Amino acid sequence: MSEASIHFQLLSYCTEEELELICKRRRITIPIRWKDRPDGLRSLIKSMIYRLEDHRHLSDVLASLQEPELIALKHLAEGKQPSITAIPSLFSLGLILPIETHTRDLWTLSERVRAALDDFDDLALSLQAPAGTLLRQSGSFRFSLALVVILLRCVHGVRVLKAGLPAKKELDHITRNNTFFSPSALGEEDASLLFTLLHRLGLLWQREGRVETLIPAVLSHPPRWIAERTFAYLIEHDLDAWQMPTCEDRLFFLRHLLDRPKQILKIDPFLDFLGTLRQFDAQSIKLRFLPFLHRIGLLDMDSSDNYFALSEHGLALTEEYIHRNPASTRAHWAMFESSQDLVIQPNFEILTPLLQNPHRLLRLAEISSLESVDTLANFKLSHDSIIKAVDLGVTISEIRDTLGLKIPTTVNDLLNDLDRRIGEVEIKQNIRLIETKTPELANEIMVRPEFIPLGLKQIGANLIEVHGEGNINSFLKEAGYLPKPSRFLPLSIDAQEDLYLWSLAGLAFIDEKGLNHHLDPIRQMIRQSLQQIREENPALFQQIQRRIPMLHLSGDQQPVEETRGILDYATMHNLAVEITYLPPAAHRTQFRKLSPKSIEEDTLVAFCHLHQEDMVFRLKRIHGVRLLNEKGWNRDTPQVG
Repeated sequence: MSEASIHFQLLSYCTEEELELICKRRRITIPIRWKDRPDGLRSLIKSMIYRLEDHRHLSDVLASLQEPELIALKHLAEGKQPSITAIPSLFSLGLILPIETHTRDLWTLSERVRAALDDFDDLALSLQAPAGTLLRQSGSFRFSLALVVILLRCVHGVRVLKAGLPAKKELDHITRNNTFFSPSALGEEDASLLFTLLHRLGLLWQREGRVETLIPAVLSHPPRWIAERTFAYLIEHDLDAWQMPTCEDRLFFLRHLLDRPKQILKIDPFLDFLGTLRQFDAQSIKLRFLPFLHRIGLLDMDSSDNYFALSEHGLALTEEYIHRNPASTRAHWAMFESSQDLVIQPNFEILTPLLQNPHRLLRLAEISSLESVDTLANFKLSHDSIIKAVDLGVTISEIRDTLGLKIPTTVNDLLNDLDRRIGEVEIKQNIRLIETKTPELANEIMVRPEFIPLGLKQIGANLIEVHGEGNINSFLKEAGYLPKPSRFLPLSIDAQEDLYLWSLAGLAFIDEKGLNHHLDPIRQMIRQSLQQIREENPALFQQIQRRIPMLHLSGDQQPVEETRGILDYATMHNLAVEITYLPPAAHRTQFRKLSPKSIEEDTLVAFCHLHQEDMVFRLKRIHGVRLLNEKGWNRDTPQVG
């Protein structure tokens, strides 16, 4: 009798309910209305045999079994009947089958299961650590917090080599006073790997030999998204430069480790067991991947590095990546999505727990410098750090909101002084004019010797014309004046930045004069430049698309989910947006600047800067949306239009 015939006969000893249970546990599709057909039972068993004997499917099932169940199967293959406690689970998976129809006293294995077990010995099946084995805890959220620290360190820029990786000195800057990376070469290696993954993810922006955190891109996603997507890149991307095993081997290892979420496993037997299921690089997993996962807090290991288990954080990330079920891990992220108390010292030091919403920490890093990282993050506020933040578009009122109500007198006096002085001079009309708040200030600038290279000429009580060469903004700052900052994001779309600078100058002038209909030629210039980049350097074009997720660059309609996500973010943070909109009965799209208020089903309620009133826009007519770095308006009575 053939092997398939014997397997067919063994399955025929099972009841219909038992067959359906086996199909459910092994995820086998049951034919529709099989009980109503004369040959329904025969057809069901045949389809079951095809799936039950599939090698890959069978290997996955064996790999998911607990140690006692594996040993019981092995012993049954050698003629010893399984214990009563092991029978229900093994039978419901179709791994053991009854020898007779009416009794359940004797059990046997199909030949395919028996052949699969021939590769194992008892040592390979003894995967669990002895009772009482203690593991070194790797620290809660260590992986996610290490990513946050890199983002914080890069807020004000990190110099990089031509290959895109930080130089050794810059790696030392990232790992200095940092409890998440060891001071050894391994710490620098781990930091460079996580840095690269964040860079590939589009949360870091490289220009002029420096890499900065692209804060609008980070803030446009939920806090947990950073860690979850970086973990996915850790599994999926080519990491040969760090001598990591292949992505297939990394995923294979974690998938089977996730099948034993609460077990402490022996390293060598577990890897030997996986090696019997398929060919993979166990040595590289043991020497490179396992230690790395332990160092970044995704695995807990014992002091002798013989036993390991997924940490709580590693379990949440692996569960989310493999099973794609964010709801099941929501409780784990509660601490990571909350805000903690700030302690602001009179000497301008800021202390706050590191385990909190990374969006808030990034806001703190914008207005200060990160000094050290342990359980608490230590920031240092200063005059210069606040000026840098203001230059990036952060207002003094937003700085106060970030710091909270309990501000020491010394910090409050500094903010009051800067609030009074910022904007005392303003650079206008393509940076060739200087406007001052008072005539006395204009007279003072005219007699300052350091401004001689600028060739100044006073053309009004408060207005000075610049005829010389030089960066006016730098001259004013070095002399102690604080120009009114630009409200545009400091991002460039071409290597020379000529297009970028001229576009900003033109947009600023046109917006100031209210000549919005003159924006189209400048927008056309930008589109032509992007199209040229797309044709000449597709890789650079993809990089721009990837690194500025809130900027809609293509001519196709933007996906509704992406549109809704950007509008939700703008609504939440009261930011203005620019949309490409197709009005009813119109033949081509129009640009509209809006201040979103709310999204109700398939419509957007927003203040329209063109019509100067609140209006309702249908989401399906919005072809693209771009987030602007400026505050929006607030009105209460929408009018449908």
